[in-house]
Amino acid sequence: MPSNNTPPLQIDQVHKTYRQGNSTVHALDGVNLTVQPGEFVAIMGASGSGKSTLLHAMAGLIQVDAGQVSIAGQDLSKLNDAALTKFRRKNLGIVFQAYNLIPALTAEENIRLPANETADLDDRVEHLLERLEMNERRSHRPMALSGGEQQRIAIARALVCDPAILLADEPTGSLDSATGTSICRLLRNLVDEERRSIVVVTHEPHVAMWADRVVVMKDGTDLTEFKTDGIRDPQTVASRYQQSLGAEAVH
Repeated sequence: MPSNNTPPLQIDQVHKTYRQGNSTVHALDGVNLTVQPGEFVAIMGASGSGKSTLLHAMAGLIQVDAGQVSIAGQDLSKLNDAALTKFRRKNLGIVFQAYNLIPALTAEENIRLPANETADLDDRVEHLLERLEMNERRSHRPMALSGGEQQRIAIARALVCDPAILLADEPTGSLDSATGTSICRLLRNLVDEERRSIVVVTHEPHVAMWADRVVVMKDGTDLTEFKTDGIRDPQTVASRYQQSLGAEAVH
C-alpha cells in the first residue's frame, strides 16, 4: 500500500457532457474532490446526480471533457489505452454492485485474476482470504457463495494488487440489510486497520454513515460535504443530506 502522502485521488474542475437528443446533459459540471491517504469518503446523490459518472471518471473508464483526474499523482489523461489499463490494474481497486466474478473460477482463482505471479502473491492471497473471513470458501465457485460472500471475494480481488485507492459503486445494493452492514463494517475496518483509502458511491444513508466524510452531489456538481464524526446513525446522515439539498435550494 502506498506509504507516501500523495493524495490517492485528486479531481480538479472535472467536466463531462453527453448529448441527449437535441440537448446537452452536464453529467459532471466542475467537480473537485481530494481524498487523503487512509480516508473513507462516501459520495451521495439521487439518480442522475452524476455520482456514478464521477466514479467511472475516477476509474479511468470514461474520458472527461475538461479538468484532471489524478490517481496517486498520475494524471489519467496522460496515459494511452494500454498504459491506462496497466496503471488501473495496479493502482485501482473497483467493486461493483453486481460482483462481476467469473463463474467458472473458484473464489481463490477470482482473487488472483488481476495479479501478476510474484513471489509474494501467495502471501497476499492468504492474507486477504483470512482478513475477509473467506478462507474456508476459497475453493467454492461463485454460484455456491451467498451474495455477501461473493462481494467479499470481489473486494479481495480489488485489493490483491494493493491499489492506491478502492472505489465501490453501490457495493451493498444487491444485499440484504444485515449482509450490507457487514460489508460496510469490513470496509470501515480496512480503513482503520490497514489505512486503505476508499470511495463509495451510494444513495443510502446507512452506507454513507460508515465514511469519514460525505460528499453531496446534485445536477453534476459537488454541492457540499459534511463529516460524519464517527456517528453511525443513518437518520443523522439522511437529515444532514436533506439539509444540504435544502440549503442549496434556498440560494
